[in-house]
Amino acid sequence: MRKVILLLMVTMLSLTAFAYEEDSTCVRCHGDEAMVTELGFPQMFLDPAEIDEEVNMGGISCVSCHLGDNTQLNKDDAHKGMPKPFYAAIGKNHKYQAVGREITNYDPIQPKGKNRTKVLLRKPDPKLAKELGIKKIAQLYYHDHDPETMAYSPEIAMKTCGNCHEDEVTNYNKSGMGLNKYQRGFKTWTASPPGPQNCGYWFGDKENYEAVKDECTKPEEYKGTMAEARGRGCNKCHASCNDCHYEGYKKSKARHSFTKTPDKLSCYGSGKGTICHAGPMDRRRGAGFLREEFAFPVNELPRDAHDEAGLNCNDCHTFKDHSYGHLGSEDTRKACKSCHTEIYDAVKSGDHENVDCTSCHIQEVGAYQFTFWGPGKSEGMNNMYAKHKEFYGKRDKPMLVKHTETGLWIPLKPYPMGAMNVNKDVKPEGLKLREINKTTVKGKTEIGEPESFVVERKADQVNDMYIVTGTHDGFGTNDKMMAWIQMDKMSHSIGKARDCDSCHSSHEQNFTSWYTYNSPADVKKPFFGSYTLKADKNGLTFDNFTNSEVVLAKGRKIEDFAPFLINSGVWNVKGIDFELKFDDKKYADGKSEYLQLSAKLHHMISKEKNPDKKKKLELIRTVMNHNVKYAKKMLKETR
Repeated sequence: MRKVILLLMVTMLSLTAFAYEEDSTCVRCHGDEAMVTELGFPQMFLDPAEIDEEVNMGGISCVSCHLGDNTQLNKDDAHKGMPKPFYAAIGKNHKYQAVGREITNYDPIQPKGKNRTKVLLRKPDPKLAKELGIKKIAQLYYHDHDPETMAYSPEIAMKTCGNCHEDEVTNYNKSGMGLNKYQRGFKTWTASPPGPQNCGYWFGDKENYEAVKDECTKPEEYKGTMAEARGRGCNKCHASCNDCHYEGYKKSKARHSFTKTPDKLSCYGSGKGTICHAGPMDRRRGAGFLREEFAFPVNELPRDAHDEAGLNCNDCHTFKDHSYGHLGSEDTRKACKSCHTEIYDAVKSGDHENVDCTSCHIQEVGAYQFTFWGPGKSEGMNNMYAKHKEFYGKRDKPMLVKHTETGLWIPLKPYPMGAMNVNKDVKPEGLKLREINKTTVKGKTEIGEPESFVVERKADQVNDMYIVTGTHDGFGTNDKMMAWIQMDKMSHSIGKARDCDSCHSSHEQNFTSWYTYNSPADVKKPFFGSYTLKADKNGLTFDNFTNSEVVLAKGRKIEDFAPFLINSGVWNVKGIDFELKFDDKKYADGKSEYLQLSAKLHHMISKEKNPDKKKKLELIRTVMNHNVKYAKKMLKETR
């Protein structure tokens, strides 16, 4: 009897803890379907019981997360001080700037359609859009973003999520993602390291703008509003608490579903119109995790085998104190061992111990084949430094390069880049890692960031590389161009391995890229092209450039967005050894040994009747592809 009473007491306490506040004006208004319908906003009805069930946290009320005043019935008084979701709009008066949800007539934040990049994106109400001069809505932002800069707001997060998760928010606010720390270490085009890069310098800090303006050949034309607009656009990847933990991309009754462990779709932008990690992985590097509609070319590249197997990002990328560590960490590679123990051990004890798994298991890559920063349209306005990136296509395979600090062979995708209108004379440099020398960055205290913070990334903590080839003349009204070779590490799109001869048939490496360029702001119709790349002991050579007719859009010049059509030779590099190092005789002997064992295992597997023994033999055959001697040892131990 005592146990029954105790159980009833616990049940009653739990029900009390999770019961919504009936006297709250939030509940009295939004929980009254007849009232909100009469007011003309039936879409704003939310069943408070269903909200409690989805939120699944006791001791909190609506204002714990949304702020405002739940004692006031007047709409304006009740909503005073309440941060709200908003959209980034582009149009006559909006240059990637915030507009409230009224622009969509408060269309519920529920997934619609099948394209996962934009299931939460809405079209504006035609009448309102015309009144405001809005052409399109580019992205949805949750309420823990700052509507002025579009950045994640540590202040709002602490006032809301921090009510229950103070330690987690505190840790995140100090992390690389929470401060967008490492991108902010790129202060100008010419500072090296960290060097110029695909995403440009950090446009969001005024000090950086002033420094870049001084390096610009047309400083009077490079306006602060241009940098501010670019900064707002860059902040689309500045993730907030809700960006990772709110499951807006899933249909739910009350639109209040959260998860402790972020889903892989949230890492890809949650369908809000942004792409988060799909940007650097699928659309820049060309070797992303999900690919499909996130990748370019769309739906043409194979998915990562781990995505097909149902794995989530956190299955391999563990984090501590809301930080995922550095990009060159061995931790993620060690995660392979949790599922592929024998293979991992075989590789680590063989001739390929210093070859990253991805070097063999990533083949065709997509995305950018060039990127140039020059005059054009960006965030709905003319900009001295618009990003011309739409050279989408395929590279037949990555290039293997030995990491200069760790000695590990890793797969990279070298491709030409440039920033136009740079007046500073920059000399050619050798192969460099994207380390960031210790530097102090001024924080934005108005949104809750610290007054300043230190950014540093050491050479053994990064895998991306670059080669600056200098500043070059001959590009008409856009002289000078600072040119570099972007060399991004390929990390995902893991699948069937390339064959051994793809590396060992020659000491030089050869690649082919093709692309389609289709940016209406630059060209009246798409144009197409290709080029080859050779990497050998003498350096890198881009060659055999081809392209179809280029029909320019009004006011656009070739040198604005495609300077390689004027001079393609500025990216060729001599004096850096990119030759694949191996012993030809040792490889030939090893291949013979491999083929003999392969034939033997094929015979044994075909004859084996015992399912367990057959499975073991198949594992040995898989291990053989990574280390023949290790496979022979396993085979001997099975007898």
